[in-house]
Amino acid sequence: ARFRFLTCASAFAVSSGRRGRASASDSSACSAPGASGSGREGARLRCRATKAGGLAVEENVPLAGYCSFGIGGPARYFAKARTLEDVRDACRFVRAEGLRFMVVGKGSNLLFDDRGFDGFVLVNELSFLDGDIPQAFPNRAKTKGSGGDDDVVGRGGTSSEGTLRVRVGSGYPFNTLGQLLSSAGWGGLEFATGIPGTVGGAVFMNAGANGRETKESLVSVEYVTKGGESRELHVGGGGEEGGPKTRFGYRTSPFQSDEDFGAIVAATFELRADPEAKARARQYMQRRGASQPLKEKSAGCVFRNPSGCSPTNLSAGALIDRAGLKGATVGSAQVSCVHANYLVVASGNESSRPSRDMKDLIALVKKEIKQQTGVDLQEEIRIVPFQAEGME
Repeated sequence: ARFRFLTCASAFAVSSGRRGRASASDSSACSAPGASGSGREGARLRCRATKAGGLAVEENVPLAGYCSFGIGGPARYFAKARTLEDVRDACRFVRAEGLRFMVVGKGSNLLFDDRGFDGFVLVNELSFLDGDIPQAFPNRAKTKGSGGDDDVVGRGGTSSEGTLRVRVGSGYPFNTLGQLLSSAGWGGLEFATGIPGTVGGAVFMNAGANGRETKESLVSVEYVTKGGESRELHVGGGGEEGGPKTRFGYRTSPFQSDEDFGAIVAATFELRADPEAKARARQYMQRRGASQPLKEKSAGCVFRNPSGCSPTNLSAGALIDRAGLKGATVGSAQVSCVHANYLVVASGNESSRPSRDMKDLIALVKKEIKQQTGVDLQEEIRIVPFQAEGME
């Protein structure tokens, strides 16, 4: 790839030498709408539909509408799960057919291939919330505009002696859960108000922000194996109990390395009564709105922050910013001018291969940071290949 440094406004631009029409080997005959596509339904091609138990399965469904980048070719097989039995049926179907399998929530940390995914994609819509969420401080005056009764703000869980346990479906929006709990005075998931994914995705990635992580409030996780069998992982506070198999780390969970893992179904969290929870969540949201490119297509922070033993002890965003890479562009992909650890789909820059553009930009940023600082940046987002490793 060729690139040249420009003035401050655009930082630098990159020419990949691959402009124009993509070759047959680079795009599927069943094309997706991409970053500038017409949405989920308009470009969908239904080659045929089948049944996996009671689950309706479609073929060649474009994935661009199921991720926040708005990038991705068609999935070979595609379905939506609204019940536990749907998840089991999908897992059994995948095992019987010998297919690659992945579960998608909001797709807020995924980069699909331009050719799509040569396997089965299951969209998780298990969005239940058990029980009622009581106010942590019922004798306080009701906040303006909160609505409902003074002692109940939503559906959710049971409380005892200043703590609350909430069981929630893996497809439930994580940011909504954080907002609901913090508004009722329950602390522990305030940071979730700024994470546009699902509960299942947050658990799988051990999502975090503002110095907090999902594992810190997590009690247990219900999941299904590839064979469709139900399992439950008891985590305990901090996610460290029970040996290596139940340990969570920075953006990692035991499910990522479990070869028999199928899909997360539900999670139980424990919160504590905190009079500052609502104000803290609001502060996090205000800070996020001022420092992140929320109106652009992205997958959040692309790179993990280097470990504390890195030569610079700076965050990934600070390293990229100091390297002068804000505004760096490869085709339709650009380093955000607002937050350097966000790579966004540049408005007005249409491309026949937006995923390749984004991957090239990721590689360029890693190369520049390595050359300038000696730090090896690692991706935080999941880059999903079209085929399994060794088959492409």
